[in-house]
Amino acid sequence: MGGYTAPFTMLQELVSLVDRLKKRIQDYQKELQSSEALTRYVLIDPLLRALGWDTENPELVRPEVSTQAGRPDYALLHGGQRLAFVGAKALGKQEDLLQQISYCVSEGVRYFIATDGSRWEVYDTSIQKPLQDKKIVEWDIQSMNAGEVIRRAFTIMRYAGITEAAPPQIEPPKTTQPPHGTPLTRISQKPGDTLRYKKIIFPDGKSHPLRSWKDILTSTVEWLNATNKLTNLPIKTSRGDSYLVNTHPEHEDGKKFRFSKKVGSVYVETHFSARDILRHTRRLLEICGVKPDVVFLA
Repeated sequence: MGGYTAPFTMLQELVSLVDRLKKRIQDYQKELQSSEALTRYVLIDPLLRALGWDTENPELVRPEVSTQAGRPDYALLHGGQRLAFVGAKALGKQEDLLQQISYCVSEGVRYFIATDGSRWEVYDTSIQKPLQDKKIVEWDIQSMNAGEVIRRAFTIMRYAGITEAAPPQIEPPKTTQPPHGTPLTRISQKPGDTLRYKKIIFPDGKSHPLRSWKDILTSTVEWLNATNKLTNLPIKTSRGDSYLVNTHPEHEDGKKFRFSKKVGSVYVETHFSARDILRHTRRLLEICGVKPDVVFLA
């Protein structure tokens, strides 16, 4: 199913909603991380309603439905039939996907949607492939611009039906246009390479100047801290008992950072090669829920 074209006013309203949801996540991150009910009320329900799934209409949405395998948080109905189950978690929490998809299998429901209010993943359980290959679309309100969120979210628009095909491209406001540059995931470095990029650009359009490879890491920490994404400190490197970011400049074994850089209220270990700076930066973004491919160097 597909082919639905949304009126321009609806697109404007959706862009405005996504911006409001992004701000709610920033303003109430701690409360949302500790409450699934609040996450559903202020993040999940508004987006479902905006996409045509009236959460107050039992002909369209039914909460806590019973199945042979358990109780998914929502069932989305189309023509009286269950089209999809939705599993909701508090912000930053993850679903047990195998258990949730078992709800679909037990009831013959084709689609499953997993969300923590910011990150949304849509699975087609009829695809005869491993679990992760069943995913047909995903989006993240925190790390993506509003236009891209809406473009992907249109796959679950009630009027269009769930579809893997990409809906029409939506032109977001200029302030949310994706930046020009090279995604961080495509940056490579060889020994002796000089830094040829002048700035790092983050998903919200904020940019920081770059003078050295280390600035890529420290600027990322500064942005994550400023947007309240830098939580659960300290954050380790991928090896041993060494810390990458901590509230004081020392590692788990008590040894001091070799080359620490204070960024706001935290300290960053920067004693790394350029290649490791890139690796640690990508990993740090992923830990904090930001996809590295939406961060650019230019």
